[in-house]
Amino acid sequence: MSLRMFILTTAILLAFPAWALSFQGFVQSFDEGGSITWGNGDVTVVRVLLPPGEDSSVKLTPLSVRKVASSARKQMLDMIMSVRIDGKRTVSAFLSDDAELAARVRGVVHNSPFERPAMFEDGGEVRVSEKFRGKLAELVLPTTIQFQSGVPPKLSTSMEQNLSYQDGVPEEAGVGARGYTGVIIDASGLQVTPALAPVIYGQDGLGAYGPFLVSRANAINKGVVAYANTSNPTALRDRVGNNPLTVRALSAYGSWRTDLIISSPMAQLVRSVMRSGSAAANCRVVIVLKTPVKVDSEADVQSEEGLQPVKEQ
Repeated sequence: MSLRMFILTTAILLAFPAWALSFQGFVQSFDEGGSITWGNGDVTVVRVLLPPGEDSSVKLTPLSVRKVASSARKQMLDMIMSVRIDGKRTVSAFLSDDAELAARVRGVVHNSPFERPAMFEDGGEVRVSEKFRGKLAELVLPTTIQFQSGVPPKLSTSMEQNLSYQDGVPEEAGVGARGYTGVIIDASGLQVTPALAPVIYGQDGLGAYGPFLVSRANAINKGVVAYANTSNPTALRDRVGNNPLTVRALSAYGSWRTDLIISSPMAQLVRSVMRSGSAAANCRVVIVLKTPVKVDSEADVQSEEGLQPVKEQ
């Protein structure tokens, strides 16, 4: 390695240490190399290409590689369509009544970034990717959602009789070093379905955090929440800041378990955190989930009427 290259590499490592890399968080795996990274919103499909000789039925040519990329993009579209927006609908269900909007989503996927090997004879992989941020999020997040309304949604009934557990409440959020910079919701012991616009409720049935506190622009660019597989504040500080409040979720709510219930005292504190500083404006909320299992995206792309809801426990 030349001295100039060594200096350049060292400078890059110093400028961008490992903790400053893009937060990836919870990774949901699908069949055939598909994944959704719920920390930064990446949707990816990777297909491995075998070099000639290892599989005589496949000849690696520019045309065959483009066909693989086309197949990968079709799978990625199925994955996107299967994602839940909230407790009421999937992306597929939302787009079913708007052919023009559905065509625009297909267009984004059709023109998604595409990586392929430089030398076909060496094999390699084809990678297609998109993001649930920016242009794709703008298309699939319904404008009917009451973003930044300031009016918390209410459940039809209080959950306080059903959930007896009460968290101890830490000191009220203050200013400076004592102020909470974000919220970590630990739902690692629950069965939860990731969603683009979930709501966190208190046991009193009143919303503590969700789209009603977030602008649509910030939801599009940052995501209403991020999902992670660790509750370690150091690992999550890119998203929740240096002094996050950690709260244990008591239950997953709804037929699809997209929303969460926390104790009423903790919900009151979360509301206080969201009113102070820039926590709500920067969507500084992370939901911690257990290690995921693989998902069959094609099986999930069904009409809402044909799906069987999960019974509450």
